[in-house]
Amino acid sequence: MSERMGRYKMLGRALAGAGSVVFLSCLPSGRSEAQEREKFHQGVDYRIEAYLDEGEETLRARARFRYTHRGHGTIDTLFFHQHLNAFRPNSDWARRDLEFGNRRFTDLGPEDHAFERLLSVSIDGSPADAIYPGSPDSTVVAFALETPLEQGESATVLLDWESRPSTLPRRQGRRGRHYDFAQWYPRIAVYDEGGWQVQPLMPQGEFYGEFATYDVTLDVAQDQVIGATGVPVQGDPGWAGASSAGATEESAPPQLRDDFYGSPPEESLGLLAMDPETGRKRVRWHARDVHHFAWSTNPDYTYEGGRHGDLAIHVLYQPGDETSWGNRVAVDRTIRAVEWLETVFGPYPYPQVTNVHRIEGGGTEFPMMVMNGSASQGLITHEVGHIYGHGILANNEWKDAWLDEGFISFMTSWFAEEADGATRVWERSLGMVAAFEDRVTPQPVAIPSADFLDPRSYSTYSYSKGSIFFYMLRELMGWDDFRRATRLYFETNKFEHVNEYDFRVAAEAVYGEDLSWFFHQWLHTTHRLDYELRSAETEQQDDGSWITELTVARNGEAWMPLEVQVGSVRAKLDSKDALQKVSISTQGKPESAVLDPDMVLLESTRENNRKVVEER
Repeated sequence: MSERMGRYKMLGRALAGAGSVVFLSCLPSGRSEAQEREKFHQGVDYRIEAYLDEGEETLRARARFRYTHRGHGTIDTLFFHQHLNAFRPNSDWARRDLEFGNRRFTDLGPEDHAFERLLSVSIDGSPADAIYPGSPDSTVVAFALETPLEQGESATVLLDWESRPSTLPRRQGRRGRHYDFAQWYPRIAVYDEGGWQVQPLMPQGEFYGEFATYDVTLDVAQDQVIGATGVPVQGDPGWAGASSAGATEESAPPQLRDDFYGSPPEESLGLLAMDPETGRKRVRWHARDVHHFAWSTNPDYTYEGGRHGDLAIHVLYQPGDETSWGNRVAVDRTIRAVEWLETVFGPYPYPQVTNVHRIEGGGTEFPMMVMNGSASQGLITHEVGHIYGHGILANNEWKDAWLDEGFISFMTSWFAEEADGATRVWERSLGMVAAFEDRVTPQPVAIPSADFLDPRSYSTYSYSKGSIFFYMLRELMGWDDFRRATRLYFETNKFEHVNEYDFRVAAEAVYGEDLSWFFHQWLHTTHRLDYELRSAETEQQDDGSWITELTVARNGEAWMPLEVQVGSVRAKLDSKDALQKVSISTQGKPESAVLDPDMVLLESTRENNRKVVEER
């Protein structure tokens, strides 16, 4: 157990107090395979007012947070994430970077690093003291409750804080007047059947959030153009004034969808004056059934919009993007991604998708929103896919990164196959993962992100081998059944926390057979697959046909149903035997025989899969 995880466990004991229990699940070891569980998620409502002071490059904010305990047991402590504090010196993120020689956040000065500073906190009207169990890391904060919560009881928390992204963009950032507020507020940790999930934010692994209702008022400079989670129910986000001169008639005026949630009542928290100051404006946003609220603002954004049925598409891009993002390039690619994803998962349940060109390269997903570094079709499909695979089906990315990153990496490749007609999509990934495992000590796919040996291992197992897991499952089940299983998984679990068990149940319900062996072998072991074609001998029959006998050896610990091909004729082997023989009849004399001709299996080597057929 690492030192930092030990600190969290000790806090759990300390806060338990006399006779009261704090459930605290934050240890990376001892993870068992996913099992059936009783689902619930807590009742969470955020009302936030925020004022962006560009002169100070700081956001001042206040939140009224209402938390209702719907689970079992007694809660006597509330835990919040302050993810923005990861991007500064002395954070667990910065220290993890240092282990691999990366000083990017350690060397950031006071003018450049990020912060999220609590100014005052009260719970049910009484002042509350902040406890930072991972100090000097300050990405997780705890507050002891004077009155513990039993099932069905609620607490109201009032928080004042100030925050600032870092000038070094990483999942957030600021540059000039452009702010990417991907992380910016105290975010309640998830309390699930395993207790509090309070893992600090690290380079390896991402997020786990509690579904909530957000009502957020942003006070910004009049010329700022904003993209955000949710819909703007009051005020002007600046889209009409920033619309592209080349935008089509369809994209103007912007489709606000401001009536999607009806008329949610507004509650003043007293941070903002009655009216905005001269040269400023306020935009109020509302979102439900989301586990995060992100936003980006930049006075230089250009807006283009479109529609997919009733779904509003919003694109905000930067100067110089006129040909790469503009002229409906990003709009149409976003629509195309949603159209295809709906054929796999089902109808998109939110009112809008916002796609913004962020400061950083790459991409990150948020509910109803993606922040991307380019407008490539692959990146857009991947990040919008995450709105389904993590935003609506909310897995714990710290524990099960493969269930989101691997799943959506697979979906991105499936899109390339099915929508774009790409071929040999998986050949490179299969070879890369096999070569990687030849060089390292293999690790299981389904382990906590922090347990991977290094960032390369995390990426290879969570993304690449994770995607191959779903690829092999699709080929085992068949495309139609896999699509039906994905739809069932989505419809059964949308707006819920999910894990491996939920997907396996859906797959088995459609496939009609037990798949626990497949999930165990490819997710929880390091067993490798290696089939060898030992011999291929043929003999002509009296009727002129040829009978070819193949001897196939299973050299690795893993096994899979295996397709073999002689000439143009195929057969399937589905035994676990170490040695198998099969006879295949062909009309003409075959020249060669091959195992796994379509390359659907992750084998440690493929060099022993083909032989020239020898005549007896």
